[in-house]
Amino acid sequence: MSFAGFVFDMIRRDKENRNLRLLRRERLNERLDKMYKGHGMPRNTTAEDMEKITRLTRQKEYSEQRHTVRMMLIIMGICILTASVLVFIFTR
Repeated sequence: MSFAGFVFDMIRRDKENRNLRLLRRERLNERLDKMYKGHGMPRNTTAEDMEKITRLTRQKEYSEQRHTVRMMLIIMGICILTASVLVFIFTR
């Protein structure tokens, strides 16, 4: 096979791979569409419902933030207490 044959073969394989990537991407998008179908907001959502949803979302975010801060303070307290005990033990 001459050099031109190798080049044409490489171009053909590249084209086939490109087509396969497009098909794979289309199948993935179809599966994602099926998986997330119906998870959007209902079309008949009123303004009051939206306000309630945003209020509940804010409350939940605030609650999660408070929980995170508490856990961080507890862990930091434990670390400081442990460090203090170790320093006290090893300085004697």
